[in-house]
Amino acid sequence: MIEDQDIRSYLATRFSKFDAISLVNENPDKFFETVEIALSNEETISWRAAWVLYHAMDDYDPRLEPFTSDFIKKIQGLEDGHQREILRIIGRLSIPEDQEGKLFDHCINIWEQVGKIPSVRVFAFRMIFKIAEKYPEMKPELVFITQPHYTDTLSPGIRNSVERMIRKL
Repeated sequence: MIEDQDIRSYLATRFSKFDAISLVNENPDKFFETVEIALSNEETISWRAAWVLYHAMDDYDPRLEPFTSDFIKKIQGLEDGHQREILRIIGRLSIPEDQEGKLFDHCINIWEQVGKIPSVRVFAFRMIFKIAEKYPEMKPELVFITQPHYTDTLSPGIRNSVERMIRKL
């Protein structure tokens, strides 16, 4: 039975998205164990745990809000796919004001690494944009970081998405 299975070994196998979401949402212990795994750096399963959490969570999910700062601290030093999933989770949580600067810096660091996969870079840019909307004095920095050097490595669709965000400012 799936409920009896260890979440680590479950995440290490091929699994059903629906079953994984049900498993963590119906079992609080497995939910919090999945959070713990997502915040670790266990090859293969940590990004999967973050992916499951993203799909299992609601916007401003009260189960994850206490971990917002932990997710922000964890962004640096992860593989691209894991970073992307953590950024997706953070994007659906409330960012404490005292963490916005740290998140902004982490996201700038990711965005400026043009060799990273475009999907992680665009999620980082979305967080940068979200913070810049709140603090208009940051808008000039966005113009600098959207020069062709930073956008040329993006796919046309992602580049278009970034340009649409910039036009909103």
